[in-house]
Amino acid sequence: MDVITDHAQDEYWRRARYRESDDPVALAYAMPKIRHIAQVVELHQARILDVGCGNGVFTSLFSEFSPHVVGLDYSDHMVRRNPCGKVLRGQAEALPFGTNSFDVAFVANVLHHTLDPQQVVDELARVARGHVVIVEPNRLNPVMFLFSLLIREERGGLRSSKGFLEKLLLSCGLQVLRCSAMGMISQNNTPAWTVPLLRVFDREIWCGEYLIAIAKQPELRRSTQ
Repeated sequence: MDVITDHAQDEYWRRARYRESDDPVALAYAMPKIRHIAQVVELHQARILDVGCGNGVFTSLFSEFSPHVVGLDYSDHMVRRNPCGKVLRGQAEALPFGTNSFDVAFVANVLHHTLDPQQVVDELARVARGHVVIVEPNRLNPVMFLFSLLIREERGGLRSSKGFLEKLLLSCGLQVLRCSAMGMISQNNTPAWTVPLLRVFDREIWCGEYLIAIAKQPELRRSTQ
């Protein structure tokens, strides 16, 4: 990101009203995605990097699998709100970690806020010796499409598709294991009373609100730290 974009995005995140990481709706949003990932990726005792960790809903859930979880976010405001143990401020485009430092590099709802998503994915692939996992809005979901269209800071979501994510991952030499849409619950915008009704969509469905792409290195790499 350039300085102007960084400042604008940081102000956007400061203004936004985020449910806390232990809020029931936030957990209903995140837990099905964690379960989906755990079907493919070994999370127990893994070294996990949560890029764009925000106030920690995914960081906290990953910490239930492993004590070796690190969060990173560009926003000072979000870093302060994240209750997890090791949370750093930094840029997704230039991760402050050595090559092959983590077993899993995870990023959720960040790529559509960046000017160069490929650079971010390249960095994830660099620091991950095992798997890279991406969660992004699904432009085929009508709600997400309108949200991305109407809100300037979310407009990058208009390019977010299965093919787009797969291309980003393949371009840095990763093997795509799974890329699918699921869920109809968002962390901050879903009314709490609708959660029991929307749980029926906690499965793969083409018009789900979020895409989850899971990829791995062609072969397990050793850490160079």
